[in-house]
Amino acid sequence: MYVGVDGCPDGWIAVRYDETFVDGGFYPDIDAVWNAFGASAETILVDVPIGLRVDSARKRPCDDAARARLAPTRHASVFPAPIRPAVHADSYETAKAIQERRTNGSLGVQAWHIADNIAEVDTLLRETAPEAVGTLREAHPEVCFWALNDESPTTHSKTGAPARAFWERIDILEAVDAAVLTHVRTVGSRLSVEATNDDILDAFVLALTASPRTGPLRQLPKEWPSDDPGDPTGLPMEMVYATPR
Repeated sequence: MYVGVDGCPDGWIAVRYDETFVDGGFYPDIDAVWNAFGASAETILVDVPIGLRVDSARKRPCDDAARARLAPTRHASVFPAPIRPAVHADSYETAKAIQERRTNGSLGVQAWHIADNIAEVDTLLRETAPEAVGTLREAHPEVCFWALNDESPTTHSKTGAPARAFWERIDILEAVDAAVLTHVRTVGSRLSVEATNDDILDAFVLALTASPRTGPLRQLPKEWPSDDPGDPTGLPMEMVYATPR
């Protein structure tokens, strides 16, 4: 089984594939996702930073590599990950103060908006279920769309041109699964929580990237900088993607 997981305002949207689409639905927290799929999934891709710094503003190599590939149209969708102590703070003001004190840098509101999701995954991998490391891996939807689109970033912005962006991404997914629009409709019509079409499409591109319908998983960066210590807890700093078969 192969799962793609994307955050939504109330929790997470998870989409499952084997050789073909299985199902998709809502899960209130990442523990529920792991409890549902951890024993049977070969790969679970999640759109959230995993490997984190603790007291450094140094950019993660995977973020730099992703921005380089998504330039000049989608690179802004990859923003710096907060440090670990900041994502576990209980308010934006506290997190921002921690980030500034430990790194001499600041914490953007956009990054704070997903801090709870980052903290959930971080706690799962370091405390609740360390056996999930290697199965639950980080991916970025726009990097996955780039890879499936002949390594070309998407043209249309989800916020600036939402209708064109939706159909552009559907076209990319249909090259991998011709029935994907039907599956997207199935998942979306059954959700009873706050979620957007973007949340659903992002979960689909992660699930298809993980699945046998695409090629082997690759990772960014291709080579790790020799002078970068990475995450001091040992969690991987990477983004995975796959190209079409």
